[in-house]
Amino acid sequence: MHRPRGSAFAYIAGLLVSVVLIATGTTVALWFQAHLGAPPPIIVVAQAPPGSTTAVVPTTRAVTTTPKVVTAPETIPAQLPDGAGYTAAPTSALPDFVNRTANQYGWYGGDGVSARCDEWTRATAVGSTESTLFVVCGSYFKAYELATGTPIRAGIAVQGGGWAGKGAGVSVQVTQSALTIARNGIDPAVQAVVEWWTP
Repeated sequence: MHRPRGSAFAYIAGLLVSVVLIATGTTVALWFQAHLGAPPPIIVVAQAPPGSTTAVVPTTRAVTTTPKVVTAPETIPAQLPDGAGYTAAPTSALPDFVNRTANQYGWYGGDGVSARCDEWTRATAVGSTESTLFVVCGSYFKAYELATGTPIRAGIAVQGGGWAGKGAGVSVQVTQSALTIARNGIDPAVQAVVEWWTP
């Protein structure tokens, strides 16, 4: 009886597979017989060569703190009659006018003592000499003598190209170029104005 061609091919392929399996099994058996008690071979997979690695260094953020300058709250000067005058020195220590500031109300020393218009009335003129800070508030004048810490207040009126007045034993005359202060009618001190503006 004649066998089909496909059956012969399948027969030969099966025979070859059987031979390969028998040979592989025999080889493994011979290896185990030759290496009794030895561990099975270890297969090592080679790692890729290490690339360039960048070390991450934790950074520490520098923290800087700026101390906040604390200044005393400013008190509003009380409203007095326009003709009221005084020259009494403050009971506290002399204020620090190093960082003196001025605005449309006059001068403020940063510690509650000021040469500003009463109740923050807008100033007519603000100025200073080398030793005195002053403000003209319409019908009265206020000043602060830096050397002695003496506040001055006197009622004034328009006179010529400036203002003049007196109160509490002090007479005052102020123009855009000069400030004249006389105590008890003697020793008038004329001071050149170095700062002047009209808010």
